[in-house]
Amino acid sequence: MDEQLQTNGHIAAAKLIKEALACGKSALDEWQSKALFAAYGIPVPVGVLVNSQTEAVAAAKRIGGRLVMKGVGTDIQHKTEAGLVVLGVEGSEAVADTYRLLEQRSAGALEAVLVEQMVDGNREFMVGMKRDPVFGPVVAFGLGGVLTEALGDVVLALAPVDDRDAAELPDLIKTRRLLGSFRGYPPVDRTALTKIIQAIGQMALDHPEIAEIDVNPVLVQDDQPIAADALIILSPAPAPKQEKHEFKSNLRALLAPRSIAVVGASEDVAKWGGSALRNILDGGYSGKVYPVNSRGGVFFGRQAFENLEALPEAPDLALLAVGSHQAASMLEQCGRKGIPAAILIAAGFSETGASGAEAEREIARIATEGGVTLMGPNCMGLISNEVQLHAVGFVSLHPPKGYLSFVSQSGNLGVMTTNNCQRRGIGIDKFASVGNEAQIGAVDVLEYLRDDPNTSCVMMYVEGIDDGQRFLEIARRTTAVKPVVVIRAGLTEFGSKAAASHTGALAGSAAVWEAAARRAGVVTCTTVQDVVDLGTCLAYLPLPRGRRIAVVTQGGGAGVRAADEIARHGLRLAELPAELYASLDAILPPFWSRRNPLDLVASAGGDVGPRVLKAVTECDAVDAVIVLSLLGVPTSATEDRAKTADGEFAGLIPWENSLLLHVAELMESTGKPILNVPDSPIRGSVFDFGKRYSPIVLSSPQAAALALDRMEWYNSHRRDRK
Repeated sequence: MDEQLQTNGHIAAAKLIKEALACGKSALDEWQSKALFAAYGIPVPVGVLVNSQTEAVAAAKRIGGRLVMKGVGTDIQHKTEAGLVVLGVEGSEAVADTYRLLEQRSAGALEAVLVEQMVDGNREFMVGMKRDPVFGPVVAFGLGGVLTEALGDVVLALAPVDDRDAAELPDLIKTRRLLGSFRGYPPVDRTALTKIIQAIGQMALDHPEIAEIDVNPVLVQDDQPIAADALIILSPAPAPKQEKHEFKSNLRALLAPRSIAVVGASEDVAKWGGSALRNILDGGYSGKVYPVNSRGGVFFGRQAFENLEALPEAPDLALLAVGSHQAASMLEQCGRKGIPAAILIAAGFSETGASGAEAEREIARIATEGGVTLMGPNCMGLISNEVQLHAVGFVSLHPPKGYLSFVSQSGNLGVMTTNNCQRRGIGIDKFASVGNEAQIGAVDVLEYLRDDPNTSCVMMYVEGIDDGQRFLEIARRTTAVKPVVVIRAGLTEFGSKAAASHTGALAGSAAVWEAAARRAGVVTCTTVQDVVDLGTCLAYLPLPRGRRIAVVTQGGGAGVRAADEIARHGLRLAELPAELYASLDAILPPFWSRRNPLDLVASAGGDVGPRVLKAVTECDAVDAVIVLSLLGVPTSATEDRAKTADGEFAGLIPWENSLLLHVAELMESTGKPILNVPDSPIRGSVFDFGKRYSPIVLSSPQAAALALDRMEWYNSHRRDRK
């Protein structure tokens, strides 16, 4: 917005809002709302507020043409539903009759009538604002009019809405074709629409007393969007949040400890302390391990100490495998001993109710005052392959070392995801189960991993965020240097039944989360399989520079499936040049497909497949390649190779090995991703040949298309934010 216009709008709005709240009003009427809009540069129809039939007739003569007449009153919000909007009024007699009709229908609620020039709109959209309790003001854009709530075709952006978000938002609705040329009408002026979206966000930021804004419909006259209706819901400004005491956490001691004490250690692997100690020792931890048990003893050949204060040194980390009733005293011991970090496994805190929440606040206070960085309670522990620490219990998790790190607010989902990586041979560097987040949480770990040289991509499972602005700040800073992929759960609609506006009824937390993730550059997904696929591709492959995809396949059916998935994800099949087809004619049999997808008709053996792949990948018209059914083909020549218990081929035959080496070399020389989907399952997803990039094997064309879509989106977002 123009700076002077914004200043003038702020002053005018502040006066209107102050007067309305002083009178006990919970909303601005349409006339006041449009006055505020006009002050912020939002186009509104020419109109006059009148209080009698005589004034209405006079106003109609001044405005001229076809008119709209609307009832205005403090208790009138949804005018259309109440029959208090009359369109197409012409002539003095009709104006007077309509005024009387509005008086009758209002049942005494009418305070004035708004007489307006009728907007000849050919398309209806809506713009609105709702305050989210986590992320603050959220701006909505979507299909307007009577279809707004019926179809729910609305997308959100966080305020302030920057130029990129404002330009992108209209293209995210399902009915975006209405924004282009439509039935002889010109395309909507996108610059004018962008200004309205940004102005609504700015109004919300300028005035915390505005709870909701509803501009529905925004009518498009010729190509110009005009706010034909307006509703602003007010609420006294909330009290400013109190500044939290900043605790300087030591996440290095927590996530890469040089020594660890296991409190509650035993030799019983059916107990948490015994299984965790066994996993630590079996994982080959590089630091010192101190078992602690009040009864002493020798566990797995290690002498136990009776308490933390008896240890010969203060270890970096204390793993507290004790009951919830012992947590406070153990954390006090950590503070006295000078142990900088602790993980509390026990449940029985805020997840159990009010008394548990009070106990959780108490242990957080004890840890903070003792200078102890606390992860948990109610968590599964930690894996840090940086130091070969596998400090989890009950499950045996020993994933190989790699470049992925996973932060989870659910121990169960954390174990599932880490086990998925282990089963597929995908290396991880860290897995942190943050539990109830009594002191430090997922966002704190994300901040640490941003600068962790051992982590190339951060995966997260998130159920809730307390401080949305802090998450946005840290996530944006992180995605500027490395990808973040999030499984988001616990997405329920909030406040829809009590919402006073169309916007409020539509602004669910799922859509708010998507808006926040889009702003921060976070890649989102909904399943464990997807988070592992996306994290692996983002960590080990080059990012595509565009959305033009070539498909190389051994069979036509697989190519058709891939083409469908490419279209479904908004990618497109690359239009390949004639010279590429000519070069492939010299390699392939005369009956090959000669179109993209490139069906090699089962002739990829020997040097044919690698030569085709090289020509296609090096083509300037191609941004990425999906390779189907060249790997894992159960031919008679390979039917005797070993299979795993679940039917996967246990390894690669020499030709497959050389093909994947060729893929690694092509990705290094071209900077383009190549995704491989086998004909039959192959054990392993990442194949390291010591090159800059490692070939990835995914399970299906769907997985490959999703990965390329999200990879290109992330690359585009990062490029645009620079």
